[in-house]
Amino acid sequence: MSAAVTVTPAEFAPPASVATMRTRALIAGIVGLAASAFLANGHVEQFLRSWLVAFMFWLGMTIGPLALLMLQYVTGGNWGRIGRRFWEAATNCLWLTFLFWLPIAWGMKLLYPWATWTREQAIHELGFKGSWYLRPEGFWEKGLLFFAIWYAFAWYLRRWSKREEEGLTDGVKFIRVQHVSGVGIMVYALTVTFAATDWVSSLNPYWFSSVWGMLFIVGEVLTTFAFTIWLLAKFSLVEPVSRVMTPERLHDFGKLMFAFVVLWAYLSFSQWIIIWSGNLTEEIKWYLDRIRGNWQIVAISLILLHFAFPFFIMLSRNLKRNMGRLVWIALLILFMRYVDLFWLVQPKFHTAGNVEPMNYMSILMTAASALAMGGLWLALFFWNLGRRSLMPVNDPNFPKMLEMKQHG
Repeated sequence: MSAAVTVTPAEFAPPASVATMRTRALIAGIVGLAASAFLANGHVEQFLRSWLVAFMFWLGMTIGPLALLMLQYVTGGNWGRIGRRFWEAATNCLWLTFLFWLPIAWGMKLLYPWATWTREQAIHELGFKGSWYLRPEGFWEKGLLFFAIWYAFAWYLRRWSKREEEGLTDGVKFIRVQHVSGVGIMVYALTVTFAATDWVSSLNPYWFSSVWGMLFIVGEVLTTFAFTIWLLAKFSLVEPVSRVMTPERLHDFGKLMFAFVVLWAYLSFSQWIIIWSGNLTEEIKWYLDRIRGNWQIVAISLILLHFAFPFFIMLSRNLKRNMGRLVWIALLILFMRYVDLFWLVQPKFHTAGNVEPMNYMSILMTAASALAMGGLWLALFFWNLGRRSLMPVNDPNFPKMLEMKQHG
């Protein structure tokens, strides 16, 4: 019978490359901010539209990991232990994501038509209930509430994790964490649904979808799995991550990413087929705006590159166990997640009669916003990641993971 493996947090300290990536990300973020400021001169409305796309992507990168943290605490599983430190570092970027949201809230009148209506106009256009829900002060109130709720759950789970690393936890306290996480998953689903409605769906206040919240939840989790696979690819060939990574554990992440690619496609197609079969004027315009002109190319690219290509290539078991190949699929999915959000947000502003539905300024602004927000977010992420061990070594099941790697 083999002796139990004993490890300490110091053995799983982050490699030196974390600091290098943090510096590079910060430089990229500063360059992106400068480019955004330059391009925004005289184009404030377009800046806010592009900023909204970037915000929704990096919001998903922040709270998608929160959902997976809670899911891992509820269900267990070695796959979740491998990703836990990455997800904790991401949720610790929530305060920065809140700062990214502030320009959208301050500039809401340039983004959302309902924000400029009088009370009487709002009641006339949306009815009493709709006018009560979509109002400028409500936008602020709900936004602050969403961030407060997300921050509370993220803080609680990070606090538990830190105490576990210090050896100050026990089984009874872990059961409490499981209960909080179970409630948190339901709260996460509700808050993301309302946030996606407020911040994206209400760009067209007359249009609605019964699967809108689920689309964003699935998109955020898919983004998180793809990002995690990229991180594992960066670190799996060096200590300390190489001590726990196996083809089987990579296969777990590949299967989960594959499942959420399929789920995203299922929800997207279900929404489309229901609206197409209903053929109601107030509903079909939303899709017509997104399949006309250049937007048709974007729509087709989503079908091919967000679903069809990843789906068929990830049917291969060997590919899902090959880090060098799987990471490229993960990067493609990350890029297409951004394209999907671009397609959801931007056509609302560019489809107007004979006006060209997509212009170079919108693409440049979107790229600059992505670089600015992404660089700053990643700089903070890698700073958070570098402050603790990369693996939860004091998790009671972690030594068993190492034993499995050594004897596998």
